[in-house]
Amino acid sequence: MGGGSRTIVVGGGFAGLAAAVRLVAAGREVLVVEAAKHGGGRSRSFHDKVTGREIDNGQHLMMGCYWETLSFMRAIGVPDDALEVQSNLAMTMLKPGGARVELTCPPLPAPLHLAGGLIGMRGIGMLHRAAALRAGLLLRGEIARPDDNETCDAWLRRLGQTPPIRAAFWEPLIWAVLNDDPLVASAAMLIAVLERAFMGSRAASSLVVPRLPLSSVYVQRAVDYIEARGGEVRFASPARKLELDADGRVAGLTLKSGETVATEQIVTAVPPQVLLELLPEAAREHLVFRDVARLEASPIVNLWVTLDEPLLDRPFVGLIASPLHWLWDRDRIEAGTSGRPTAGDSLLSVTISGARGFVDDQPEALRELFLGEIARFFPRARPQIRGFRVVKEKRATISHAVGTYRRRPETQSPIPGLLLAGDWVRTGLPATIESAVQSGHDAAARVLSGR
Repeated sequence: MGGGSRTIVVGGGFAGLAAAVRLVAAGREVLVVEAAKHGGGRSRSFHDKVTGREIDNGQHLMMGCYWETLSFMRAIGVPDDALEVQSNLAMTMLKPGGARVELTCPPLPAPLHLAGGLIGMRGIGMLHRAAALRAGLLLRGEIARPDDNETCDAWLRRLGQTPPIRAAFWEPLIWAVLNDDPLVASAAMLIAVLERAFMGSRAASSLVVPRLPLSSVYVQRAVDYIEARGGEVRFASPARKLELDADGRVAGLTLKSGETVATEQIVTAVPPQVLLELLPEAAREHLVFRDVARLEASPIVNLWVTLDEPLLDRPFVGLIASPLHWLWDRDRIEAGTSGRPTAGDSLLSVTISGARGFVDDQPEALRELFLGEIARFFPRARPQIRGFRVVKEKRATISHAVGTYRRRPETQSPIPGLLLAGDWVRTGLPATIESAVQSGHDAAARVLSGR
């Protein structure tokens, strides 16, 4: 055993790397251990033989209000052109048949920019736009009393939202940020996002899309930053057991290799079930960890489709009343403001959020689903599929069902010396990239403060 003065970070995704970067920046000795042969966790990239491209496990989207994430990326030297940042929030939703609903927020101070965008929405009637505007005007009062026992569906009904505005605006937003069905997802978590995105600054609501595969944006840069400051990052080094002393305090971490590294401080940045497996059996009986065991998962299914010609005339669109929630033209995204490359096949990324009904389907069934929906929404298109790849994340996020937030643990665990990070801990946000990075920064702050 050795290295007792080091802080060990378990997990090499956004949360773990963010914690480690903050710690080494403050002069702390850090060891990061990651079970996989690469970093990134559930926000990673890999080379895919089917598409012949470096692709993400799914298309990841950020917003201007991802302050912790953008701070982390600046710290590790991510260049500005690696991220495509909207100047004003704009998105296009397609109805079956191909008609469009366009939301474009004008350059006004928040929240007037949202009001202007809702009033000016094209492709949807004034009655429905007025309903959305009414919800926006009531938002400050809703922020003051969020209810984790009220579903998004009940909240939208209470605020008088019509079916068309729900389908074109609210429900795509809920699926995107909560990865769950509006019938079960917590309105309190939706309101937390609305407050950050729309009640602060206009820039906070702008969408931010990584132009490059996500691992190449942040993983290696974070590893280089950590190692340049004396930290150590070990991939393919699964943690197996948290070691406690006679007083129940953290004493070390045993790895799969059999090595036990002594330490008095561990930051775990792993999914809930992995955390529970690390704990001594007796510790799992604590009420905090029993609540963790009750957290349920919500899957995401991602389709990567190579087409013989482009399907979209813009970087991304949402589909109204479809099991396929978002379509992303990866070639346009990677080209950025310079426009889409003209040569070669077109790579389309398709997102199915909260995909409980599809996560066990075979690729052939998902291919038929894709073709059927393309025929519904793009009736004039006749794309030929050159390649079809399915990526399933069965535990993409925790479920944000009503009543879940109270089960999410605080950063400081009941075990002295053990700090918890990950998008699923109690950050005040749903399980997003921003929640993951914030949790890592919160854990690092507690280590540095000695609390």
